[in-house]
Amino acid sequence: VVCADSAVYAEGPARPTGGAAAVAMLIGPHAPIVFESKYR
Repeated sequence: VVCADSAVYAEGPARPTGGAAAVAMLIGPHAPIVFESKYR
């Protein structure tokens, strides 16, 4: 799974806080990292 986000603001004082991020996750029965949640 690959997810991405980008934030672009209009000219003004908020513009320097804009940015981007991305994450890639390997999901499957033998994935090297396991995340557990209280929600299923």
